Amino acid sequence: MGQLGTKSGYSSSHAVQQVASMPKLPLSPSEKRSFSNIPADQKLALISSYSEALRKLARSTEAVGRADMLPKLIQVADGLDSMATAIAETEAGAEVMARAARLIRATEGMLASMSSSSIIH
Repeated sequence: MGQLGTKSGYSSSHAVQQVASMPKLPLSPSEKRSFSNIPADQKLALISSYSEALRKLARSTEAVGRADMLPKLIQVADGLDSMATAIAETEAGAEVMARAARLIRATEGMLASMSSSSIIH
């Protein structure tokens, strides 16, 4: 895995402000690059919010007939919780968070699509 650096002119305080103002949104590419500059307590808060988002999405899967996803999403959330310190303290944690963000976005999109198609039909 390559080194994650920050873009020139992108300060860690800017990253912290973005993360603090949008704690439940998935990491943007610039936040992923600056994840290593965020204070540990804020990393842990972000990890926790991702875990909660995954649990909420897991509960929503039953409503659209995808209850099979519930245990898998809960398993990912449990993994984030159990490895939160390692995720917060290692460079690889930024990649873990980026992958979790993609999972959250994809699941939200699928749920939105399935719930709107069930209303139409």
